[in-house]
Amino acid sequence: MPNPSEITNVGYKPPSDARLAVEVLSIQELRNRAPAAHFASLQRADFYRLFGVLDGHTQPMVDFSDYPAQARDWLLVRPGQVMRYDFSRPWTGWLLVFRPDGLFGSGRSQHADELNLLRHVEDLACLRSLDREQHDWMDRSLRQMQQDAALSADVSLRNEMLRLQLASTLLRLSLWQAPEAATLQSGSATWSNFKRFGQKLESDFAHQHQVQHYANVLGMSEKSLSRMCVKAVGMSAKTYIGKRLVLEAKRLLAHTTMAVQTIGHELGFDDATNFVKFFRKEVGMTPLTFRDQSRKADKNCWSSGVLG
Repeated sequence: MPNPSEITNVGYKPPSDARLAVEVLSIQELRNRAPAAHFASLQRADFYRLFGVLDGHTQPMVDFSDYPAQARDWLLVRPGQVMRYDFSRPWTGWLLVFRPDGLFGSGRSQHADELNLLRHVEDLACLRSLDREQHDWMDRSLRQMQQDAALSADVSLRNEMLRLQLASTLLRLSLWQAPEAATLQSGSATWSNFKRFGQKLESDFAHQHQVQHYANVLGMSEKSLSRMCVKAVGMSAKTYIGKRLVLEAKRLLAHTTMAVQTIGHELGFDDATNFVKFFRKEVGMTPLTFRDQSRKADKNCWSSGVLG
């Protein structure tokens, strides 16, 4: 029996045609591909997964947060995020799977570069509820993509058609964002700079914890960077950096056997004591206590069978 606290790394390998960069399948088709134990395990994929709930209820876990979802809810799981399915109750829906390179054709035009579809994907909320008209459009769109993927046409032609349909689908989701998010993102220099900060943080957080570093990279003052973060996500730059560090620390504590000292070193802390103090302040418990609680919770979920 696999360890429920260990992560299964999942690569993009569609069984129908590995050369297609986009795949659409029903949740039932997904479940038919692997035993229940596969879906009860923690998973980290190298591709995007967009789930749409047609009927019923589910509550998957994504990076230590549960996302209750019901009919007309759509959930986006990004590459690198740790997730676990929830089939404790019956539900039906769609799964749209695509690699980051599935957003671009073989000949990327200047217009495609300017549009930068990947940026629109990253701006999407993790969980989004749609109204009936929007949801019905998504349902039709995914049905059409599934049918077009199965055509006997040349793979390159199908890939280009699927790419255009994928772009349309993701852009519509972006337009349907909550009004406050749309207002901030539409032509907003604040949002553009915040996304630049987020990208730099993603690459540097393990060895750069200071606001000054990111402010210098962006060419602004520390105060300006913090004001920008408050406007974009309601928290200071220092708090935002801390949350990213905590997320990575939780992932390593819960899903690896690395020693606390090693994890602290991996995250840029020179001394294990400083890492423990930081984690306790942010989470309210020591790293070892968090690891123990996380392992116990995983074992309870596994033994009770609520995830299968």
